[in-house]
Amino acid sequence: MHMRHRLATGLVAAVAAVVITVSGTARPAKAAWLDWAAVVVSVVQSLNTGGGGGGLAQATQQIIAAVESSKQEILNHIDTIAAADVEACTEAAVTKIAQIDSMPGSLLGPFVNGAVDCAALSKSYFNAVQSLPAADTIGKLMGVIYSIAMVGFAKYGLSTTALLDGLIAGYQSVVTKLAPTCGDSTIREYDSMGRLVTVEITNTCVAYNGDRASQTELYYLGRLRGPAIDRAQVSKDATRNTSRWVAQNALPGLQSARAGM
Repeated sequence: MHMRHRLATGLVAAVAAVVITVSGTARPAKAAWLDWAAVVVSVVQSLNTGGGGGGLAQATQQIIAAVESSKQEILNHIDTIAAADVEACTEAAVTKIAQIDSMPGSLLGPFVNGAVDCAALSKSYFNAVQSLPAADTIGKLMGVIYSIAMVGFAKYGLSTTALLDGLIAGYQSVVTKLAPTCGDSTIREYDSMGRLVTVEITNTCVAYNGDRASQTELYYLGRLRGPAIDRAQVSKDATRNTSRWVAQNALPGLQSARAGM
């Protein structure tokens, strides 16, 4: 009996060690659009600083620099948009933003109106589209479009609150629509008397693109050994290569900025 207990204890220790290792995996692949969570939050925070236009100038430079550094990747995503109107307005906004400071009023007005309309159009298209890859493409561009629109609105001295609310709502829709499919699998082990000894539960989530993430927790004689499963983190990690990851990283900062307005 003592030998059985030692073997079971050794099994628990071994699996607990594996649990800790597995829980630290699944980080996003490097892609320029993954940085847009930080870019969007930074632009919004700069616009909220006010005072003499310094915040606007900083936000303008941030969005221009971010677009220029990832323009080709952005344009590649734009090319895959099925809706011609969303594709056209997004490409126009991305292409022209670098000239925003030198635009005369006759050009600035139409540019700003076009960017604002494009932001609303992109969110409507995202909500309507059924294809998850198509929705993901719009989700990846949503922060770009809204950031450009907010900078344009701010240059006219207009409030960006409604646009920020639109972006927050859009990102919340991204989190919901691109949520992975998740489920638990359970392995139970019994001793020779038929008594339950260990229960191993693995939570696995699979994103629409096939990426997956999982964590495992182990119970020995009814007690949790090692860390419990963080289901929210598993769900997030499974979508690490989608716009859902960007939305989840951006939302806390955007909501904090909105609360301070």
